[in-house]
Amino acid sequence: MNTSGLASMRSIAVRDGRVEMMSATALPSTHRPADGMIVIRPTCALLTPLEREVARGLRSKPNQARVLGHAFTAVVEDAMQSSFTRGSRVVINPVLSCGSCERCRSGLSMHCATRTIVGIDAVIGGLSDLIEIPAANCLLIPKDLDDDRAVFAAPLARAIEAVRRGGVDKRTYASVLGDDLCAILTTLIAVEENPLARLVAMHESTIRAAEQFGIRHRALHEIGRRGDQELVIDTTGSAETVAAAARMVRPRGHVVLAGISASAPVAFDLSHIALDEIEVHGSGFGPLNGALERLARRTIDPSALISRRVSFADAPKALPMLNDPSMFSVLVQVSR
Repeated sequence: MNTSGLASMRSIAVRDGRVEMMSATALPSTHRPADGMIVIRPTCALLTPLEREVARGLRSKPNQARVLGHAFTAVVEDAMQSSFTRGSRVVINPVLSCGSCERCRSGLSMHCATRTIVGIDAVIGGLSDLIEIPAANCLLIPKDLDDDRAVFAAPLARAIEAVRRGGVDKRTYASVLGDDLCAILTTLIAVEENPLARLVAMHESTIRAAEQFGIRHRALHEIGRRGDQELVIDTTGSAETVAAAARMVRPRGHVVLAGISASAPVAFDLSHIALDEIEVHGSGFGPLNGALERLARRTIDPSALISRRVSFADAPKALPMLNDPSMFSVLVQVSR
């Protein structure tokens, strides 16, 4: 493996709410990955609201440093024991599973009993010079798909999974509730199944983005209390949006909770959900294949949702930008 240009390896990590640049001794040129593992060099990483929540303490442990970046593109540096070749461009399924537990054997590898998530748990994320990762979690990027679009594979896969969990079809009266990257991507996927699906947002910047993509939209304050939606997908996970989703849905309707938040436990009156027999579903990560296919065919082009571009060195200063509702994502150039 060629690491001659790396005296040390840099990474950007969060520890106890502080984002910091870290360095470690570079892998020696004689290093070879373990069986089933490959070494990759991240090229672009996407800072999203999920990274903001990790910095706020999502799934954190005291004094634990976690390298950020669940959505990124990379180049294979060492793949001697896999079907990949050096120089291949890949994206990563961020959910690492054991492959042998009962859940994995029954097709629930996304819910592996020992699941860890790249960029969230104590696993090195995309804001790092080099990563050693299971080859099974890497997918080749189609040759005609550039990094600006391929980097959205993991967030788009989350959106596809949320719509799948909700069971959207041409007859579903559906709304997506949220103001983040996931809200817009989820609405774009929902519209594939039902052109009348709409985005319900709180911020004007989200409304403008919806107009740019030709998405039907309403402001949350304009929504009445009719409770007429068959399905509401909440991509935020705050007390306000979860309660709003429950109010918007009709009796025996469905609410999908796709927001992954570091906020304190949501507290609101559950009697409405019980009395109206509302079904609540969780939604996490999903397979990347469908996302890559859509990105390659340009049926969905989320590159307009890159709000800012920064260098690797400036990434720690870029993370607070995501507190601004008009910032949907920040693209970090990790390497070239």
